[in-house]
Parts: sequence; C-alpha cells; structure tokens
Amino acid sequence: METREQVQNHVDRNYAAFEVLLPDLIRSNAGKWALMRNETLEAVFDTAVDAYTAGNLLCSDGLFSIQEIRSRPVDLGWYSYALP
Repeated sequence: METREQVQNHVDRNYAAFEVLLPDLIRSNAGKWALMRNETLEAVFDTAVDAYTAGNLLCSDGLFSIQEIRSRPVDLGWYSYALP
C-alpha cells in the first residue's frame, strides 16, 4: 500500500507530464479527459466518469490521475486551499 506522500508524488509527476502534453492535447481533445499513469498518457475520454472508470479497471493499484484537457485551470475558490 502506498503512503499518502507516495500517492501525491505520483499525482504531481503525472500532472507535470500532462502539462508538457497539454498544448498538443488542446488542439485535438479540448474538453475531454486525460488518463495519466506513470507520467504517460494512457488514453483520452469524453467524460471524467469514463476516465475514472477506465483508470480503476486498468490500474489495480489505483495509481493514476485524470485531468480535464483545458487551457486554463479551474478556480475552486476557497476549496483550492482545503487540506486533507
């Protein structure tokens, strides 16, 4: 079982890799959802639910990330600063 820090490390690395791919992804997949694992784009899906479901099916250890393909980050207001 991964620790919270190890999971966060996976998420951070996946997001960094996603940011590198983002300019190309926006051109062909804007508004869709990317499934990332081990800093690699595994697939693109139409909905977050589809991406999350596929992640759970493909990644038995649960170490994957999904990210909306959009040019600007979503502002969650004060939720952005919530701590676990």
